Amino acid sequence: MKKTLLIINSMAGNGHIADYTYDFISHLTTGDNMVTVFPIEPESGLDLSEFLKSERFDTVIGVGGDGTFNRTINEVMKLDYSPVVGYIPAGTTNDFSRNLGLVTDPDEACEIIRQRNTVSYDLGLFNDSYFAYVASFGAVSSVSYSTDQASKNILGFSAYIFNGLTLLPEILSAKCHLKIEVDDEIIEGDYLFGAIANSLSVAGFRINTLSTKDLIDGEFELFLVRRPEHFQDIPGIAVSILNNDFTNPYIEYRHITSARITTDANTQWTLDGEYGGNPTEIEFRAVHSAISIITNRSM
Repeated sequence: MKKTLLIINSMAGNGHIADYTYDFISHLTTGDNMVTVFPIEPESGLDLSEFLKSERFDTVIGVGGDGTFNRTINEVMKLDYSPVVGYIPAGTTNDFSRNLGLVTDPDEACEIIRQRNTVSYDLGLFNDSYFAYVASFGAVSSVSYSTDQASKNILGFSAYIFNGLTLLPEILSAKCHLKIEVDDEIIEGDYLFGAIANSLSVAGFRINTLSTKDLIDGEFELFLVRRPEHFQDIPGIAVSILNNDFTNPYIEYRHITSARITTDANTQWTLDGEYGGNPTEIEFRAVHSAISIITNRSM
């Protein structure tokens, strides 16, 4: 009998995803398939790591936002076997799900899971933590985890934009000093923002220079915005970013497979939109074909 685990974050998105739990079970329970549900409830005392060690699953599915999926892949990567990984998006922006062509409708999402079309997918290793699509630092990178869940539920993506506007003083004063060793080259300077990404979109914005094949090629994209000397240069930088114009002298963009980063303790990181701490030394590595993941898209 095949076993499927649903890891459900009931607070994701509009907070009603738990209402569909029975539907998920009903849709996914076919033939000799047995479904188990693990709820993410901070006060429950339930330990997902210990639970996964006590059972062996053929498929592990994260149900929630990108943060829920980030937790799912990190738990799966601890295992001594390799279950197929699935994602039913139920968050606010669901950046990562766009890479896989996934949908938020519960019935359609379950049908995609049942079809079990998989691809070997790359993950990023950030010291000891994995991320699926982005590790970022600097101005407004904290918006995704500092925006409270109630605001996300009511306003959706507008909550991120609104909260980002309140951080304008932070944008203007941001100064993260980084030294990055990559491809036998040292990049060093003061930056407003930076990201190591493997995604077709970040924070809802499409990256037009990438295609789905780039998501499984063993490379990630390094994206840096150097801090300008004059604040009046910031609008021009923003326009370049929105237009996917990486020729702006304040923007650094390249493909990488590994990097060593040294920074100060004031530089806070996010991993897939969740708080990633403020390490002063970071070892990044692209892990090619790290997981077998269910997709609705040819890659």
